Amino acid sequence: MDPWVYTREWLAESLLAKPVALIIDLGPSDYIPSEHDSDDVPCAQLQVMEDEVFLVRRSRTELGHLLLADYSTAAVTLDKWYLQEHFDDCTDGLLFTKDRRLAAETCVTWFRDKQGPDEKIDIGCNYRFADQLVPEDQTLF
Repeated sequence: MDPWVYTREWLAESLLAKPVALIIDLGPSDYIPSEHDSDDVPCAQLQVMEDEVFLVRRSRTELGHLLLADYSTAAVTLDKWYLQEHFDDCTDGLLFTKDRRLAAETCVTWFRDKQGPDEKIDIGCNYRFADQLVPEDQTLF
């Protein structure tokens, strides 16, 4: 199986039944951030929003974690590519979609298209779940 197809399928499956606010960061597995590094580095980020919508962000710099006021998507247009730089770390646009395969494909093609002809980008992944304000097991208090 083509490794890009495998990665796309793995990522699409990773988005099944995930909680709101989950962030999946993607980037080269061997990338080490540096304040002095000005080289472009392909990065992508998926964030689970309300109503089973995914926010996909692509960038040529490391993406931070957004501190959103809420996760509602009532005011966004689905499946439209937003190119304006609304978030300063998001250099190459963002997309809201309910289609988890489209979300996964958008990320995977970003890395595939950014690698050189003699280069293979091994994608690293990090999951970040939302913090709970109050623990589910309140008997601890």
